[in-house]
Amino acid sequence: MSFKYPLPPCLRTERINEPTFRRWLTRKAFAHAKRDRRRGIQGATFGRHKEAIYRAVVEAKGRDYYTGKRLDWHRVSRWDNVEASRKKGEYKKKFWNLPTADHDFSKPKRPVFRLCSWRLNDSKNDQTIMEFLELAAAVRAHLTGR
Repeated sequence: MSFKYPLPPCLRTERINEPTFRRWLTRKAFAHAKRDRRRGIQGATFGRHKEAIYRAVVEAKGRDYYTGKRLDWHRVSRWDNVEASRKKGEYKKKFWNLPTADHDFSKPKRPVFRLCSWRLNDSKNDQTIMEFLELAAAVRAHLTGR
């Protein structure tokens, strides 16, 4: 059976199967499209977002776009709420390298996403990459005296 968004070749050596990848892609696209429509972003559709997120995975070769590091594809769909509430931050740290999609708003006419780790996306939040780098530089300068 052929799918429009098959498991990318770059993920064939990772510990993720095609159904799990398709489920991850669908959930990411749905969540981003829903959030973008609430934000009033024109043209925020599930289909466009799904295509853009898939493109981000392929272009990044399944790695974090910003750091180049491998992502923990084997952790997709493995979050355990009971374990998380019991172990708190200790548990969440195990998922820092979970793959996720980050908005790149530099191209307003079409959705652009960057594949990255949950940790990076959580830290960067709604900042542009330049705003994030300026913040990181300020933290480094303050804490190291440089």
